[in-house]
Amino acid sequence: MFVPEPGVTYVSDLPFTSERNGWGPVERDMSNGERDPADGNPLALAGTVYDKGLGAHAAGEVVVELGGAYRRFTAEVGVDDEVGAKGIVAFEVLGDGRTLLSTGVLGGADPAFPVDVDVTGVRQLTLRVLDGGDGVDSDHADWADARLVP
Repeated sequence: MFVPEPGVTYVSDLPFTSERNGWGPVERDMSNGERDPADGNPLALAGTVYDKGLGAHAAGEVVVELGGAYRRFTAEVGVDDEVGAKGIVAFEVLGDGRTLLSTGVLGGADPAFPVDVDVTGVRQLTLRVLDGGDGVDSDHADWADARLVP
């Protein structure tokens, strides 16, 4: 049974100000799956399964309002195990329209990339998934364990 860490807010539990996704809807607490809502699998990166997070697809983004209430945004990002070694994406974290982090290109065979970003004072957080340069086929991208710390 999943027990949330005290004081932590998971992005998947927040309302989206806006969202767009390259294939199907952005999924909460599951992988992107296919075209229908809630058709994903458990979020999985390099053999590790995560209870919380967002399943997205390039090219896409999610925007959430923070109102300056948080200090850190953390996550493990990468291409979901459901597509094997296929899929190449890049992740960006923006705060109030300013780039806070760019991962560079990550592929399906790569380990999860740890994200830890200072979001002090940020009012609007944007999580963006970009095509890695080979087209968007199999670009199932996970924001695993995506959370905000006050």
